[in-house]
Amino acid sequence: MRIHLIMLATIIGLAGCGGGASVSQNQCIASDWQTLGYRDGANGVHSTRLLAHQDACVKHGIIPDRAGYMLGWEQGIREYCQPNNGFSAGSRGIRYDNTCPAVMQADFIAAYKDGRSLFKARGEVNRLRSHIYQMEARQQQVEVELVASAAEQLNPQLSPQERIELLARTRRLHEEKGDIRVELPRLAIELERKSADLDSLNQTLASVDY
Repeated sequence: MRIHLIMLATIIGLAGCGGGASVSQNQCIASDWQTLGYRDGANGVHSTRLLAHQDACVKHGIIPDRAGYMLGWEQGIREYCQPNNGFSAGSRGIRYDNTCPAVMQADFIAAYKDGRSLFKARGEVNRLRSHIYQMEARQQQVEVELVASAAEQLNPQLSPQERIELLARTRRLHEEKGDIRVELPRLAIELERKSADLDSLNQTLASVDY
């Protein structure tokens, strides 16, 4: 399994090196269409990817070998549609394009959903941590602004209108400070709960052989 995952990661890395057209002119000329089909299948790419290759190559007067491509793709997609790859894709938030053969789809999707659950749980924990960090930073900023506001109120050159606006701003800052003081403990409790849920999910999935 370890060797298979390493090979799959290598294939994915090679497939992601290009941009723009799905294949270059040189690749069109020299392409082994069975190997290209295998690469796409092993990456979980739908066989309709051949249409993109065809569009790229027809400009150079080259027609893809559809039979060779499909032969390679069917081999690659069967290697991809293993539960361990479904779990890996789900846990990384990769979308599943309904590419697996019907006979393999149930096990793949079950593992994918487990991985997706883990991905979402991690996302919730990270979202809460980020939100708490931002609120704590804002809390410190509000304290700084309140100190500056208090000092500014001592300025004898303030006009009546400026003083009114400054007092209103100070009141808003105090209200915001109060809101943050209430919200931070609530978020901390929610983070603790979500983290416990994530730990429990990790323990549950650790016992599953993917």
